[in-house]
Amino acid sequence: MALRSTLLVRLTLIFVVVAILGMAVMGLYLARALTEMGEVTRSLPQAMLVGALLALGVALAVGAFIRRRVTRPVTEMQAVAQRWAQGDFSQRTPVTGVDEIAALGRTLNRMAGRLREKIADLEGERAKAAAILDSMVEGVIAIDQRGRILLMNPAAHSIFSLRREPVEGRPFLEVVRHKELLDFVEACQGTGAGAHGRQEVQLGPPIARTLDVHASAIAFTAAQSGTLLVLHDMTELRRLEQVRTEFVANVSHELRTPLTSIRGYLETLLDGALEDPTHARRFLQVVSSHTERLSRLVDDLLQLSDLETGKVILKLAPILLREVSEDVAAIFETQAAQKALTLRHQVPPALRVRADRDRLTQILVNLVDNAVKYTPEGGQVSISATSRGAVVEVSVQDTGSGIPSTDLPRISERFYRVDRARSRQLGGTGLGLAIVKHLVQAHGGELRIESELGRGTTVRFTLPAA
Repeated sequence: MALRSTLLVRLTLIFVVVAILGMAVMGLYLARALTEMGEVTRSLPQAMLVGALLALGVALAVGAFIRRRVTRPVTEMQAVAQRWAQGDFSQRTPVTGVDEIAALGRTLNRMAGRLREKIADLEGERAKAAAILDSMVEGVIAIDQRGRILLMNPAAHSIFSLRREPVEGRPFLEVVRHKELLDFVEACQGTGAGAHGRQEVQLGPPIARTLDVHASAIAFTAAQSGTLLVLHDMTELRRLEQVRTEFVANVSHELRTPLTSIRGYLETLLDGALEDPTHARRFLQVVSSHTERLSRLVDDLLQLSDLETGKVILKLAPILLREVSEDVAAIFETQAAQKALTLRHQVPPALRVRADRDRLTQILVNLVDNAVKYTPEGGQVSISATSRGAVVEVSVQDTGSGIPSTDLPRISERFYRVDRARSRQLGGTGLGLAIVKHLVQAHGGELRIESELGRGTTVRFTLPAA
């Protein structure tokens, strides 16, 4: 037990000594290290400054290299790309070298060239489409699936009497207020793509029109569909059809009346009235008058046909208008005197016109004849003329019963009469004003008729001044 304690004390002493020696050695080492560290510390700022300067130089060199090879070309490309975005494809990115930046620049230049070509092609196609739509007589309207107008050409503006203001983007219901057309468009929009529809639509006031409407359901883009309307204005065609129908009916009626009378009187004569000299002569006079009326009617029809087809050749020459008007006034002096009419003549003596003398006489005879026929006893008929620069305006005015305003637009149509019974009683064929209108137009003039019911009528026409 004592031996064990002594051994433990010795070992403890040895450990303490070794520890003291180790600390001493460490102290000496630390002292030396501290001495060297002080020297290093004193030289450290100089070394750090040199290193920093070297690092800065290297960084500047690398930055300059990167700026020259990467940053500046990218900046130039960005500036050129902004010019492209503004629509100027004449600019090109500078390309130098064979690295990736240069390859990108060449690619961008090729892309810009192709974009310029594509845009030029698109603008050309757009210009062609716009020119075609603007020159079309038919109205064209494109409507999307929401009922908004995508396109409306000038003809459609004219058909609906719209001002030339932009309507794109506005609802079709707001621009075109015609129920029949709106119902037709709505029905077409409910059909599938590729469906077609056609309907004749009557547009009401303020302007009455007849439209032949073609509707097609189409896809404008992959994501947008709608309806394309093509409008044919059939108003004039339907009016001409109506005029033709009325013309056939009028001709048939005008021919039937004298033919029926002639046939009736001839049958009466054949049945025995021919043996009675008194009645036979009267019947034959009636037949003769109806025959003359038929002859006038056929002559007027043939003349009107020649005028409309351009077969009449005018022999134009300088003419003293007063000479022609005096001759015409002389023709109606007796007829005017029988009705106690005052026939006034107010044409300047030196006024000349360039016209066909025979046709001008025919124009004035028709107009004065109508004025004398439809002016009551004690009235007045006057012929006057006024020079208006390059044209001469001739007027035939009466104080007759006048023409209702509703009949004025059609008064120069063939067989149109305001009072049919009175017109036939006075021996008219209903073609006089139609012939006058075509003769005036053949001279390059215009015919205007002004009238007030109960106060008379004034017919004016123009002729080229000589």
